[in-house]
Order: sequence, then structure tokens, then C-alpha cells
Amino acid sequence: MEKIKILLIDHEEHFKKKLSERIKSRVLELDVAVNREQALELVVNVKPDVMILNPKTPGNDCMELLWEVKTTFPDIQVIILSRHYSIQNRMEAVVAGAYRLFEEPVDIDDLINTIIQAYKERSINNYISSK
Repeated sequence: MEKIKILLIDHEEHFKKKLSERIKSRVLELDVAVNREQALELVVNVKPDVMILNPKTPGNDCMELLWEVKTTFPDIQVIILSRHYSIQNRMEAVVAGAYRLFEEPVDIDDLINTIIQAYKERSINNYISSK
């Protein structure tokens, strides 16, 4: 399996460190952004397969960033992590194109399995649309 390029937008050092350690043990590649501007720059330059977005990251409007990424790069799978997400927020995220929403704290193995599944679905969708 080729490397899955992941972009994490989060401000929590402990979570970033824990996720990075787990990702390094798999065939995954991780870039990290701490705000919207860094995230958009990495989306354009790195073109990640999967983006993990924490809506509580300072200076980050989660829904705006989700819409912007999905409008410009619709094949990027976006996973959202949140401690408190209302039903309205969930519906907005799904309509905007989020692949999955996780309540925090998230089980890292479950998150990594979801990343792999999102990547596989992205690859299948890209294959079908190229035919």
C-alpha cells in the first residue's frame, strides 16, 4: 500500500504527539497545521488524501475551512474531531462533505482505521470518476 498523506489541524500537543507516534508505525505520512492559513497552504502544496480537523483550534472556523477545502479539492476526505457537536453542527458538516465526525476523546486505533477506510474509498471514487 502506498503512503497515505494526512493533514492534521489541531492545537493539542499531547494528541498530536500520540497520533504522530501511531502514524509513524504505519504506512502513513503526517503534516500538521495549527491554524487555517497553514492548513490551506499545506492543502495546496501537499495535497493530502485525508484531513483531520479539530474545530476548537484557535483561529479556525471549522465549517468555513471544510467548505473551502471540499469546494477546491472535493476528493480530500475530511474527518472532524470535536468534544461537543450539536445535531445541527453534525448535519452542516455532513452536508459540507465531512467523511466522519468523532467525539473526543477519540480512540486512536479507530481513527487510524477510519483514515485507511477513507483513503480506500477516495481511491475507488477517483478510479471510477477517471473511467
